[in-house]
Amino acid sequence: METNAPWPLAVAWDWMEESARSADAAVRGTDSWVPPVEEELVLAARASALSQWYPFTSHNYLRFVDGPAAFWMPGAQDDGNELAGSISFDTGGPESRPVFRVWSGLLLRKPDPVLVLATPNAVEAVDALVELLPAHDVESRP
Repeated sequence: METNAPWPLAVAWDWMEESARSADAAVRGTDSWVPPVEEELVLAARASALSQWYPFTSHNYLRFVDGPAAFWMPGAQDDGNELAGSISFDTGGPESRPVFRVWSGLLLRKPDPVLVLATPNAVEAVDALVELLPAHDVESRP
């Protein structure tokens, strides 16, 4: 792969899985507000209709862009579009248990994102995000 060539979608997902596994290992066994559930969330998203988009994490949110154009990716032109929905994860559940929160809207932009669902189940959160996004944004790949 050329240095300035965009990442193929499968490579982006492979990298996201490895990054999530590393992030989980870094917080496992610590007293962090970030629980070691990022890999679980990424695997659930990759097994869903969300797998057609390029994933990234930011501020403990799993987010998506419609192409390999995000500024941090090789060959990017910063002209990709972020999907207007995301899933956050933290230890804000009962007894400080991990919780996934599904958000409608764009993080750190106006209007503020709206909380749609809070659940301890990554697959449930992914399914809610798939349902939340417009049908033209999330379609099953062949």
